[in-house]
Amino acid sequence: MIEQEREQLERQVNELQRQKMDLEHQIQELDLEKLNKIETLKNDLERQVEWLDKDKIKLTKERDNLVRKIRISNEKKWKNALKMITLLIMLDLVIIPIIIYLMGLPIYWFFISLGLVTFFGMVVVVNYMSGTAPLNTGEVRKALSVSFIAVYFAMMPLLVFGGVQYLPGQPVTILIQSFTVLMAIIIGFYFGTRAIEKYVKAKKKGKS
Repeated sequence: MIEQEREQLERQVNELQRQKMDLEHQIQELDLEKLNKIETLKNDLERQVEWLDKDKIKLTKERDNLVRKIRISNEKKWKNALKMITLLIMLDLVIIPIIIYLMGLPIYWFFISLGLVTFFGMVVVVNYMSGTAPLNTGEVRKALSVSFIAVYFAMMPLLVFGGVQYLPGQPVTILIQSFTVLMAIIIGFYFGTRAIEKYVKAKKKGKS
């Protein structure tokens, strides 16, 4: 009886050891599988990081190229604008006076031509610098302001230093006074609107 119990206990012990070994083997397999998964995830993450680094480098290069193109384009645009302004000045100060003199036209044709050429020339320059296809009111307003200023500064030296003779009370006197008032309005409007814009921006920043 005792022998049978001992054999039964040995069998149970052997069975328990076998189960223990099976469990250890299963644990080892699970650990190995877990390590493989971790290694796979690690490799995937490393590949993703590598791709992201490549994409970052590519985007950085594209951004640098775009910034370079914009800078070159702006420099080229400013150079072209300066060329157009130089041509416009040559037209106003050299070509138009020569044409007026050779054709023997009255002096007022100089001011008419100066105003028209300056206006349309500045429309082209301002529209070219803004890069917009259709004209807007801001561009026309700038061109009008520049043309008025050009005519005013061309007219005043001729009238003040005797290039053009006129008597007080003549229509030209009224024209000069009107031009002076108009110039004051243009200058006041320009600097006044700038001051108002700065005040509004400062007020908005103070509220935020």
